[in-house]
Amino acid sequence: AWPAYALLTPEEDGQLIDGFVQQYREGGWIARWSSPGYADLMTGTSADVAFADAYDKHVRNFDASSFYRAGLKDATVMPDDPGVGRKGLNRSAFRGYTDTDTDEALSWSNAATLNDFALGEMAASLAASAPADSPAQANYAAESWYLHNRALNYVNLFDNEVGFFVGRRPDGRWRASKAQFDPLAWGGDYTETNAWTMAFDPVQDGQGIASLYGGRDGLARKLDAYFATPGVYHTGDYGGVIHEMREMHDIRMGQYSHSNQPAHHILYMYDYAGQPWKAQDKIRDVMNRLYRGTAIGQGYPGDEDNGEMSAWWVFSAAGFYPLRMGTPTYAIGAPRFEIMRLTVGQDRVLTVHAPGVSDRNRFVQSVSLNGRPLTRWWLSHDEIAGGGDLTFQMGPQPSQWGSSPDASLPSLTPAGQTPSPAVDLADVPGATHTGPDALFDNDALTSAPIGGTDVTVTVSADASALAYTVTSTGSPDLAPSAWEILASDDNRTWQVVDHRTGEAFPWKHQTRPFLLPKGATHRMYRWHVLKPVSAEAGEFELLGHTSPSAR
Repeated sequence: AWPAYALLTPEEDGQLIDGFVQQYREGGWIARWSSPGYADLMTGTSADVAFADAYDKHVRNFDASSFYRAGLKDATVMPDDPGVGRKGLNRSAFRGYTDTDTDEALSWSNAATLNDFALGEMAASLAASAPADSPAQANYAAESWYLHNRALNYVNLFDNEVGFFVGRRPDGRWRASKAQFDPLAWGGDYTETNAWTMAFDPVQDGQGIASLYGGRDGLARKLDAYFATPGVYHTGDYGGVIHEMREMHDIRMGQYSHSNQPAHHILYMYDYAGQPWKAQDKIRDVMNRLYRGTAIGQGYPGDEDNGEMSAWWVFSAAGFYPLRMGTPTYAIGAPRFEIMRLTVGQDRVLTVHAPGVSDRNRFVQSVSLNGRPLTRWWLSHDEIAGGGDLTFQMGPQPSQWGSSPDASLPSLTPAGQTPSPAVDLADVPGATHTGPDALFDNDALTSAPIGGTDVTVTVSADASALAYTVTSTGSPDLAPSAWEILASDDNRTWQVVDHRTGEAFPWKHQTRPFLLPKGATHRMYRWHVLKPVSAEAGEFELLGHTSPSAR
């Protein structure tokens, strides 16, 4: 629904967003759910992706600075109130996943990666517009890198042995072994769904998901299996039937559960798989059968939570969809009508033409925008918001339009590569560290004094450090404000590679990232705190990559 507001009514969109930002200005957080006050409902801090998406689509008539601070707080601060922020963040920020001590942990974890991605995109835009070489630009750049890196953490919950995303226990073990794992079981790791629907969840990195399944063909096979698996369900941790289970069964599209938000993007993932004709085919089926007056919804195939069922229909009828939320892009599907006109913004009109489109002529043969042929399967927001004519040539048989690898949307992971987020090098086997153990226990809620105590990390020979993080304690006024990072290869000669003064931590238990100079690789790093002498910290990370053999 929020991308629909950004495209169709951007002025009103900004006003609505600022209403939510008012929650932050008055109460310190934006609510997780569109309900009065702070309520412990649902998973994820979805305002982060919804409003960062609007910002990158040029909606600017809201307090963007306050929103970004609210989103950054969601991403980096452990809340005291269970009705705000992210659950389990005190450990997930450092381990790269929300563990099973948090209910529905995998849904929490994957939602965090999407929201981090969108905030990272907004941070990159803010860095580009900040004064050159200013502290603000440096902070935005570091936050963008850090949030984009965390957006890859979904890979930490992919169990190669079972071929699904699975929860992990606090000690790192999988919740279920291969023999115990049941992809038809609802709940537990997953909110109102099962492992099948969550198999395609991290939309910010479509190429990365494809690589987990063996490439584009592997992703297509996984999608095919999703729709071919009979629509049976096991109640799992719910212990009884919830209406979403019945709705999934009743629509008769395998495990596809259009009645609930986690499934809405899945048809469009066939674009990433290089088989967009399958998306076109199934989109037509959904619009033909599910949005009708029947016992499963009287016109809606599930809860019309905050407008998402209607918004899915409007986008899909127009022939495009906001697949990669947080970016000003739309995946192309297939139009519903021969002519559809959308007023975009205040006064521009986008006219979608699809002469002869029908249940038989449901496959895209070619697409052009204002007379210019499009071979890629996506559109930019500027292309659509500029208005004009979007023309589809349709036919009765699938075509190869949009199927080439270079037709794809950008992705965090390049095609053919495996998602590989930077990790805390102090946790890599073979690394050593000195300093208080509380700084290396991957828990923001433990802390230690560090005034006058140097912290060192010795990394493996094939590791490169890119950034580091510092976490404040429950008393942010005692957080370090000035320090140096020194590097050495022999533990005798040390050089300063980063120097900070005047740093501040506005919130308790806040994690802040800092970038290291590019191109410098050393065996040892030392964190030397200069001020205050009474400084204390909750965590120190040295983030970087190891070679494939070390991983």
